[in-house]
Amino acid sequence: NEPINEWDKVASTLLSIPMAHQLIGFYTVADDSDGVLKVMRSYQYFAANAISDKVAKTKWEGDSQLGGYIWHTTGSGKTITSFKTAWLASRMPQVDKVVFVVDRIALTRQTDENYRAYDPSADADAGIKGSVESTESTRDLERKLKSKDMSFIVTSVQKLGTLVKRKRFEVPYKHYVFIVDEAHRSTGGENFEMIQKKFKHAAWIGYTGTPMFDDVVSKTAPR
Repeated sequence: NEPINEWDKVASTLLSIPMAHQLIGFYTVADDSDGVLKVMRSYQYFAANAISDKVAKTKWEGDSQLGGYIWHTTGSGKTITSFKTAWLASRMPQVDKVVFVVDRIALTRQTDENYRAYDPSADADAGIKGSVESTESTRDLERKLKSKDMSFIVTSVQKLGTLVKRKRFEVPYKHYVFIVDEAHRSTGGENFEMIQKKFKHAAWIGYTGTPMFDDVVSKTAPR
């Protein structure tokens, strides 16, 4: 976070190999909504990189894998950061499925539209849907959780809660990465605790603008 004003130092670090490849290949987002190639800010880069390292080192056996949380502020570019986090995680060989969880059903459409605009594998003109999967119903969510493709899912904590309450539902033996939006609200209460107990082989990442550190939330919130 220290400014570098000498051009030769910028060239020798930012444009070095492999840094330049990482910057273009992993930390830019082509936004189809406005046609702009966007470079992630330094804190976005470090957030996505830290989560990728954490997921890569995850030991999947156990009752719960609390990966960590990102403390962001309004206007900090959380949507791009969370998309890139989900995208990178979904490409890891040890990860079977990535699920982005919002705290209200109404937000799933907005998040889905934003993610589709960032998705490099989608092409609306060619009719290519890409890697982002919305969930129209609880049954649709169940089907997509079991699919073997590399897509990642956008759903609500309410749909997840409804699904895990069904006696017939059995979680496939897969390695899931759950990225939880507004974790200070989404992860409280018995509903989320029940979801975590059901998905035993999963890593949990939280995004929050107002983290809560009290004893009640710490039992269920991603840390």
